[in-house]
Amino acid sequence: MTFLLSLLFATSAAALPRQSAPPPATSASSAQAPPQKSSDPDQKPVDPETSAPVGELPVSIDRIKDALSRPPAIRLEDSRAVFRVEVIGRKITIEDILGPDYLKGPTPVAGGGPTHQEILDLVTPKDVQGYAAFSNGEAMVVAATSFLQAWALQKAIHKFQEAKSNREREAARKEVQDALAELEKARVKAGLPPK
Repeated sequence: MTFLLSLLFATSAAALPRQSAPPPATSASSAQAPPQKSSDPDQKPVDPETSAPVGELPVSIDRIKDALSRPPAIRLEDSRAVFRVEVIGRKITIEDILGPDYLKGPTPVAGGGPTHQEILDLVTPKDVQGYAAFSNGEAMVVAATSFLQAWALQKAIHKFQEAKSNREREAARKEVQDALAELEKARVKAGLPPK
């Protein structure tokens, strides 16, 4: 974005007609002195009117930096492009596309060809057509046994978890009772009355 703005300012500054700017505040002797030739062969001659080396663009880098430091005059994200389309004509209905008898279902083609479902049955392998290996009755039996097997497995897992927690509770209860019995033995050994 910054590059685009700097390019825009540079091209607009080059395209605008030159205005005479007031001479820079320098001493009187240097303003009237003719340009001196330098003994350096690499230094380009300077144009006295623009004070820029001959062969370079008369663009002020300071002016460009100053213009870029100000907020942009145009905000591109605030102005969005709006496109409008107007369609003149009659709205097409599904009957216009499929004909008036489109709800009557598949019918044989004029030459006696197959319907869409018959073509699908021909091109789809039997192994991937639902329960292709079973009849409808066999498929119901497979589905029912699968459901019962999943239900029985869930029940077995639940019972196992309950038994595990019951064993853990019993082990904790036995540990507490053993600790109490040891405490009573220690009290008797110490000569204290039993609780």
